[in-house]
Amino acid sequence: MYADIKWYRNVYKGGFKGERGELLSFLGRACDVVDALTHGRARARWEGLTEFQQETVKRAVCLMVDHFAGLDGASGLVESYSIGDMRVWNRRGRSEKPWDVAGCGFLAWTTLMKSGLMCGVV
Repeated sequence: MYADIKWYRNVYKGGFKGERGELLSFLGRACDVVDALTHGRARARWEGLTEFQQETVKRAVCLMVDHFAGLDGASGLVESYSIGDMRVWNRRGRSEKPWDVAGCGFLAWTTLMKSGLMCGVV
């Protein structure tokens, strides 16, 4: 596991307050997504990664946990909203954004991209 409960709570300072077992489940799922998005590069090269890359992967995992738990604001059920005369529609289930397709959230996706391990992922 790239980031454990201690790292999530003490370093990242994550907001998930649920049961330990549920947090472990989210962490495991996030690690699986990282493995898929990096085509196993993160796991295969972990010891050879720079400190920056390792920290970036850990942070991406924690951001995914927050996304899975609905703590990033992106998991709501809002279908549309208006600001003044502008109306925005959310076409749930029809997103072509890669972070939505992967189910990991925009912040986790862009954070993991910084690691340089997602080459060729679209």
